Amino acid sequence: MATMTAGSHPQDAPRNDRAVSDAHKTHLAPRGVSACFTPLTTIAYVLVIFLLDILAGAAIEYGSVFSKDTTLLLEGLDVALVVAFLATTAFVIVASMTGRDHLRHRALIVYLFVATVQTIAAVGALVVTARVRKDEYLWGLVDVGAAYIAIAAVFTGWYWLLDGIVPGGAFVFPGRGGEDLARPELIDYAFISFNTNATFGPTSETVVSRRVKLVMMFQTILSLLVLLVLVARLVSTGRG
Repeated sequence: MATMTAGSHPQDAPRNDRAVSDAHKTHLAPRGVSACFTPLTTIAYVLVIFLLDILAGAAIEYGSVFSKDTTLLLEGLDVALVVAFLATTAFVIVASMTGRDHLRHRALIVYLFVATVQTIAAVGALVVTARVRKDEYLWGLVDVGAAYIAIAAVFTGWYWLLDGIVPGGAFVFPGRGGEDLARPELIDYAFISFNTNATFGPTSETVVSRRVKLVMMFQTILSLLVLLVLVARLVSTGRG
């Protein structure tokens, strides 16, 4: 007859490690979108992205580089950005007057989609035209700088959105006294986005969502392309 000691398990009753592991799993609820996007902040944010995207593509003459169909597509994106800006502004005003914050957030999300496509198109146009542009030195850097800042601005909104809908939050924000920030502000998301542009990753914050890591990788690719365009412009100017 087999003897049993404290803490031992009989051979015919193996431990159910999977059940033990499942028992320790916790189901995290979404953090919820931060209230940092007030009506005034939303309008200012949308306006900044709109102006940056327009400035990033202002110096590019589509017809001189791209085919007719591609030129029409890029010009259509410019028109879509204008329409999205006007529609978002109208939705923000209506939502503020009626107290429906969820409409304001939905309008901002739609605008983020349009602005992201426009920003990707602007970066692509910068890459294609990097070796054929013949600009003055300072003017040649305006669209590059605008595209670089536009990338950071657009992804600031995405990080705000993803941190609110990802279960448990997408980031861990260190606060004072060793405690994590419960309700991050807009500057916290902007800090992450600008650090991703400049250092290709977050610094003090911790990313805990795989989906957000993919988004940050994509932002890094865009910012790297813009920096390569900048180097190409500087080399071309030096040879000229």
